Amino acid sequence: MQSPLKVCQDGPSGDSCRDVFRELKNPYYIRDDVALTQTTGWVDAWTSTPSVYAVAARQTGDVVAAVNFARENNLRLVIKGGGHSYLGTSNAPDSLLIWTRFMDDVTLHDGFVVQGSDEQPRPAVTVGAGAIWMHTYNQVTTKGGRYVQGGGCGTVGVAGLVQGGGFGSYSKNYGTAAASLLEAEIVTADGVVRIANAFTNPDLFWALKGGGGGTFGVVTRVTLRTHQLPNFFGFVSMTIEASSSAAFGRLLRRFVEFYAESLHNPHWGEIVNVRPGNKLDIQLSCQGLDRQQIDVLWQPFIRWVTEAAGDFTFTHAPAIRVGPAASRWDPAAIKARAPSAILSDDRPGAPADNVFWAANLSEAGHFIHGFESLWLPASLLGADGRPQLVEALLAAAQHSTVEIHFQKGLGGATAEVIAAATDTATNPAVVTAFALAIVASEAPPAYPGLRGHEPDLADARRNASKIGKAINELRKIVPDAGSYVAESSFFESEWQNSYWGPHYPRLLAIKKKYDPDGLFFVHHGVGSEAWSADGFTRLT
Repeated sequence: MQSPLKVCQDGPSGDSCRDVFRELKNPYYIRDDVALTQTTGWVDAWTSTPSVYAVAARQTGDVVAAVNFARENNLRLVIKGGGHSYLGTSNAPDSLLIWTRFMDDVTLHDGFVVQGSDEQPRPAVTVGAGAIWMHTYNQVTTKGGRYVQGGGCGTVGVAGLVQGGGFGSYSKNYGTAAASLLEAEIVTADGVVRIANAFTNPDLFWALKGGGGGTFGVVTRVTLRTHQLPNFFGFVSMTIEASSSAAFGRLLRRFVEFYAESLHNPHWGEIVNVRPGNKLDIQLSCQGLDRQQIDVLWQPFIRWVTEAAGDFTFTHAPAIRVGPAASRWDPAAIKARAPSAILSDDRPGAPADNVFWAANLSEAGHFIHGFESLWLPASLLGADGRPQLVEALLAAAQHSTVEIHFQKGLGGATAEVIAAATDTATNPAVVTAFALAIVASEAPPAYPGLRGHEPDLADARRNASKIGKAINELRKIVPDAGSYVAESSFFESEWQNSYWGPHYPRLLAIKKKYDPDGLFFVHHGVGSEAWSADGFTRLT
């Protein structure tokens, strides 16, 4: 393996180096290069570093050969599908990489039956380990007329998201990606190809539903249930700036009240940002509501803001967009309807469906300053909890933006969604949380030691400090909330309990059963406490 960044070592200002750094803002360029990851690094944590060699797997037998070779030669082994790990788990120096990029088939089933069962056939989709969500959505929804629960960022790998838990815009209605798993094919540390479902290797199947990627083996394909599409998907956006801190407090109290009474249900998801400078940025998605229903629902809140014109200003006017669900991920339809919402792979000859959301551009090749998350329990939406929530958000936003990801908490979800989530390895805190709070900061692609492209370490550490202060304000009201393994701090101290809560002992027992010698190691993965931080030396 050789990184394309090698050209920058000879001349950081040369055309070739500039071309590489320009393309590091194209997630498809990163995806197609074996030596790159979607995150370039994290200050004082890790820097993306290529493996020595890689196996570009195209079939399950290639994965078997790689796993056996690594085990027999006692090699550090790494797995990369989409390469989106914030914690750096899809790269490591001095390692052998299994790269599943080319195992990207997507196959729809009208009637899928899991192996070893006598269940009735059900609609499903089988997805290879190298497939990403944007392509999968296009196949399942645009072309197949069905819905599959995946993630919001379209260039994230399907298999990795499922193993991490997996939330999307409509998770309160369709559940998590992990809970949608019907069956997986996985190569375990002994080189055996196993089927994991509710009837065959059920313990391993449960662990794959949120127990963390790269830990229990190499997943080569997953089969997920699909759902009937609603008639409509919708989107509501607006940004409101308050004239003072006191006015901002009133705005937050009104919005929290509005959310609790009108939006805390299976229809709504996505993000509200509480920003420094007394700004509230609303970017919410919904399913199953038409334009008139959305208008009626939002008018009381919009009218309240408008009537207090001296205190509040719409710096981004309220906008409501509604469209047929079947075109939600159709590249041609999006370009026609909302061209600013989507970007394309700019390489010559790139496939037309190589598109990604403009909102995710900042994440392409980003260098992380800090990242913290915690679940906010739905009890905070009650009359007694709202004042605490508002005061904590106001205090946190003095330091850094707080992103409230409503779709990443299952409070307000359907009973079916809650039941399915309780049968996964994800921290049970998710089922009583109304949202996941995220505080994070990032910069464009950067590499320590690469002249002309080094990160601003002083600025990164200042931002990391602000993030820590902001998240600590939230921890005052939810000290043991838990966090989401796929979006969390590299420096999480109590990660076993934070990521998996009471499920951790069961996960650890499954890890020891299928990987007793610890061939599969990732930072803060199940069983990693038995190893040195680099994964090379066993401690216990």
